[in-house]
Amino acid sequence: MLIMRALIIHNPSSGMNNHRAALDAAMEALRALAWQVDARETQGGGDATRFARQAAEEKLDAVFALGGDGTLNEVANGVLNTQTAIGVLPLGTANVWALEMGLPLDDLARAARLQAQGGVRRIDVGVAQGNGFAPRAFLLSCGAGLDAAVIRQVEQDRDNKRRFGKLFFLAIGFREALQYRGRRVQVKVDGITYRRRVLLALTSNAQLYGAMVRLPPMAQIDDGLLDVTLLHGDNVFNTLWHFVRLGAGFFEREADIEHHRGRAIEIRGDIVPVHVDAEPVGTTPVQIRIKPRALRVLVPETANRNLFKSVIVR
Repeated sequence: MLIMRALIIHNPSSGMNNHRAALDAAMEALRALAWQVDARETQGGGDATRFARQAAEEKLDAVFALGGDGTLNEVANGVLNTQTAIGVLPLGTANVWALEMGLPLDDLARAARLQAQGGVRRIDVGVAQGNGFAPRAFLLSCGAGLDAAVIRQVEQDRDNKRRFGKLFFLAIGFREALQYRGRRVQVKVDGITYRRRVLLALTSNAQLYGAMVRLPPMAQIDDGLLDVTLLHGDNVFNTLWHFVRLGAGFFEREADIEHHRGRAIEIRGDIVPVHVDAEPVGTTPVQIRIKPRALRVLVPETANRNLFKSVIVR
């Protein structure tokens, strides 16, 4: 029998559930499948990336991030361009990647089994670099504008984020929507510049946005391209109208929702906040590029198959 070796990197501040019980359940599930598995607990920012890098140097087969999308992002940044695959054990405020993979959010033992029994695919990642931050890879998206403003406010009050979870995001989002105004930006996609007043400039690698809507619905994570969505607008009425329509699935039909695809994106103009995988990182100007097939991921049978073009590799 082929013995798989894995490390679970866990963030004790993620989520509102019983952290230790979830970790033990995931480890037991993997060991029942004859995996050799250990765990390491992060103490601060950067630990997850460092632990993941060490695991890749030791040639472990997989590293699981137990936490939210932020912890997963840190783990991914530690194993780029290696043979070590990543998985997720969702226990955070936002679990967008887990939802893309069709994983249960309330049964970490089953989430571990689904990934251990699935396949491995190589996927693209985006890499963003901007004002105040060094190059940072992302699995999901890099947003400039309203969503980054909301995330920045949420991260300034981590106690309420842990206590109220998504409800706290919604409350801060509503408050920001009432006061946020569109910004004039220049968005360059593969050398072509678009000058717009936007509420949000979103560069996506995957489809699911904010765990609620597929924006854009045609994005694929192994096509060598990033998808750029510009939400035009200036005021609260534009903001609310965008969210109503997107929630109803009108992405393709609206003139003030603009979409482009490319390998190299640059956003400059008015200074706006920037996030990477729902973690605040800095402000514009920001440069974003695609890094094709740079990351191995564990993909269960429950994953959204429309995300992929390539065949499974093992």
